[in-house]
Amino acid sequence: MSRFRLLRVSAAAVTLLVGGGTAVATPAPPPTAPTVTSVEVVAPATPGHCPDDDGVTVIVDFQELSTADPLVACAPGPQETGLDALENAGFEVTGTDRWGKSFICRINGLPTPDTEDCVDTPPAHAYWSYWHAPNGGDWEYSSHGATFRTPPPGSFEGWSFALDRDFDDNPPPRLDPVRPVVVEEPTEPTPTPPTATGTPVPEHTAASDVAGALDAPPPNPHRGQAVAAGRWLAEELVDGRMPGFVGADWGLTIDALLALAATNADPAAVEEAADAVAANVRSYNSHDDWGVPGVRVAGATAKILVAAVAADRDPTDFGGHDMRRETLDLIAGPDAGVQEGRLKDQGTADQSNTFGQSLGVIGLARSGGVPQSAVDFLIRQQCSSGGFRLSPELFGTPSASCDSSPDAVLDPDSTAMAVQALLAADEAGAEHAGAAAARGAGWLASVQRDDGSFGGSGPTAGSNTNSSGLAGQALAAAGLRDAADEAADYVAELQLTEGNAGAASADRGAIAYNPGSFASAVADGVTDMARDQWRRATAQAVLALAKVPLGESGKEEPGPPPPSTSQPTTPSAPETSHTPPPGSSPAPTSSEPVTSQPTGTAPPPVDPAGVDPKSPPPLARTGADVGVAVALLGALLLGGAALLWMSRRRIGSS
Repeated sequence: MSRFRLLRVSAAAVTLLVGGGTAVATPAPPPTAPTVTSVEVVAPATPGHCPDDDGVTVIVDFQELSTADPLVACAPGPQETGLDALENAGFEVTGTDRWGKSFICRINGLPTPDTEDCVDTPPAHAYWSYWHAPNGGDWEYSSHGATFRTPPPGSFEGWSFALDRDFDDNPPPRLDPVRPVVVEEPTEPTPTPPTATGTPVPEHTAASDVAGALDAPPPNPHRGQAVAAGRWLAEELVDGRMPGFVGADWGLTIDALLALAATNADPAAVEEAADAVAANVRSYNSHDDWGVPGVRVAGATAKILVAAVAADRDPTDFGGHDMRRETLDLIAGPDAGVQEGRLKDQGTADQSNTFGQSLGVIGLARSGGVPQSAVDFLIRQQCSSGGFRLSPELFGTPSASCDSSPDAVLDPDSTAMAVQALLAADEAGAEHAGAAAARGAGWLASVQRDDGSFGGSGPTAGSNTNSSGLAGQALAAAGLRDAADEAADYVAELQLTEGNAGAASADRGAIAYNPGSFASAVADGVTDMARDQWRRATAQAVLALAKVPLGESGKEEPGPPPPSTSQPTTPSAPETSHTPPPGSSPAPTSSEPVTSQPTGTAPPPVDPAGVDPKSPPPLARTGADVGVAVALLGALLLGGAALLWMSRRRIGSS
């Protein structure tokens, strides 16, 4: 049986229509076992296995809930979703008051109302787990929620109640997913009529030939808006680079690359941006341009690795640099104590954080495998409620875990990135990653606001499209389709369109950071002073519209080619690194032995870039190094530089 993987997540438990781990918004109370009933469970309307591939067989195992044997029923014909199969097989399904049937609470009346009120998501210690299997295969914990998965014809869907179980021992249904063989009396074979060419006409089409991919997600209703935002970003690139305050902004350039890879709006722009980043690796992940050798910024190094993979480039030879090796060599070894597995800055004061750690896990998982220690360190940044902290530091000293830090601030942006990283790690075979991702996604769902938006923490706590973009992307990755759609709806309301752009009609497709920025642009257009904010907001907000996780970005087929544009581009500023000279001497960092990764040599790998996920209202910036802000403050003496420092936690700039 294959390993567990995250399906759909809820604010309190992953009883999703997914059947996966659990995500708890607050520490769970002592388990109360649901009542075990000896009353015979009502049989479904269409009992028995489907006789052939024209249907989906559903097995429901009540486990400790009842003394009844598992029930088997057939959902005849094609089934659009796993939920459809469950109900079309004749089972009575009860969802929750808060989430509807996106979270399965009861099947055929169990668990009973005296032990589960079905108001919110079921608790972590008692929920319906969701499974699937081909005929004659093994049960596999589903990687999608039941409303987000299309069962192949002839396959099996399984629901099994998990009571007081850990994520690694959730019980699959106790009946094997095998359709009984029907023995028929031999009959005289009837010749198959020949075609005009004399070739027999096949009577049946194999299940493997049926159109529709396994676990194919439903159509994305925000696809057109995502493409429009991607095309606007492509037009903002100048020679493949995003302009910054001083020269090219490589972090923001990578943000744009990742957004374009997720939307497939302009494949040529992805290639152009990848070429530019590959030619300027050291301007972003080191202090070489400042004459200080031996420095590697962890977050920037990891971000370049993710960009290389998303652009379908060789991560071991990206602009002549082995970005996979450089990232691996920044991982602290066993002698680092509580910091073992941490992706750390090298050669300067360590300012690495959960955002950069998540990028490292994603990049490594997608390029050949991620060390378990790096995954474990990321999981230790998760508090028991499910949210992740941004920084592992406590009063300047790393604390062993999030729960050991009494004043830990749980950060929606960092949590969204961690959820995506853990899903990618789970797909790559890392232990415990799926369960932690489920808890993180559940926490995200629990802090979503009534209008579908998210805010960050600290100065970005107000609702904004940056945080909503990351959170929406993570919710979609986790299978929380309704919550992801709500986040996308919020973002879409702040996108400039033909019908609402007003004075900003030349920038249709761009997305505002918040309602105030949107109103200003409609009245006065996107001014030169505000354009940087719009670039940063759009690059991250579009992720909610695209609904393509970072662990999958770049894998889809490209969309329709962008229309030609006569809009003039802004000349690029002189190319200069905006990374300030470091103030500390190189510090050795132990690296973890390479496991299941390509071999190769590369420049000394160490990289400390504070990669952050947020951005304050006036300036939506992602991943900026703290030193960047210091240098800009000293060099520019502009109020915008202060905003830049506030926004050091985003996907992209530095």
